[in-house]
Order: sequence, then C-alpha cells, then structure tokens
Amino acid sequence: MMHAPMIYMLSDAQRQPDWRTALTAQPRHIGLILRDYQHDARACLAAEMAALCRRQGRAFAIAGDRRLARKHGAGFHCPSFMLRRAALRGGKGRPGDSAAVHNMAELLAAKQAGFRRVFIAPVFATQSHIGARPLALWRALPLLRAARRGGMTAYALGGMNAAQWRRLGGFAAADGYGAIGAFGPAARGDGVIEHG
Repeated sequence: MMHAPMIYMLSDAQRQPDWRTALTAQPRHIGLILRDYQHDARACLAAEMAALCRRQGRAFAIAGDRRLARKHGAGFHCPSFMLRRAALRGGKGRPGDSAAVHNMAELLAAKQAGFRRVFIAPVFATQSHIGARPLALWRALPLLRAARRGGMTAYALGGMNAAQWRRLGGFAAADGYGAIGAFGPAARGDGVIEHG
C-alpha cells in the first residue's frame, strides 16, 4: 500500500479561519505551518498551534521567526526573502527546517544555507498571491527534480490539492505538498490525498 504524501496545511486567517477544526479533521501525517505573518496575536496563535500539534502528534513549523519556532520546539520555515541574509534567518537551516524557493538561484541559496526541505512555489495559480505568475509544470518539475537530486526533500506549493498533486505526477515529482485552500469547506471531494 502506498503511503500518503507528507502534506502541510499553511495557516491563513482569511481563507481558513477555523484552522483548528480543519486540521483536526485530517489524518496525522498532515502537518501545520504557521504562516499568518501579520496576525495581531501571532505569539499566542503559535502557542495554540504548537500545543494542538503536540497533542495530535503532528509536525509543526513557524514561518519567518526562528526565535518563536525554537520557543515552541517547532521547525522554522524560511521565506525566500530571508534566504540570503543569515542574520534574518538565524543562521544555518537545521533538521526539520524548510525554505520557500521560486527559482534555481533561491534553490541553490537554500542548499548553501543548510536547508534540507524546500517548498517550490507557486506551482499553480494561487489565491495567496493573486496575479503572481505560476511556475507551471514546465518550470516547477525541473526545480523539484534538482532539489531531490541535491538530497533535499521537495514539496510543491501553490494551488495544490489532490487533483493538482496527481497532475504534477505525485511521488514521481515531489515528496509531498503544502496547501491552504485544499482544507477549506469548498474543497470537499478534492482536498487532500487519503491513505489507500
């Protein structure tokens, strides 16, 4: 039996206000990344998310704030703008950390910075960055392949759900994916991949 991909739900207070219910409804192999950079009570939200992920045995990471991630024993997710600035990202990537990359230069920067996991984005059009040009398959697949050849775990991000995962090529293309919309009420029937 093939296992389901490691999937991460990225938090978004606008698109997924009831993150707790959405996450709890998912299998345990689905982790959580606190994204919501502008949240008014981000430190409190991080504490709530960390506690729930511990109780449920889920992977948890915090984007853009290594200090907050360390405080909660979480992975650190490095936004692409921090990749070339060690002072901003807090030094080298550690096991459990990840980085967002959009092109080959950023992929190389992530590798040089010690990140072992990367999220290649945006693979498809996404509501998170309306108007942003997606990589599409012809640019995303070479980046995913290059990451894996370089010994990194590669995730697809941007417009991802079960249907897009199949379109991408599944495990032949990536180690898993991250998503926001795949967990919303409107995603019924085409959300995340289940075991089987």
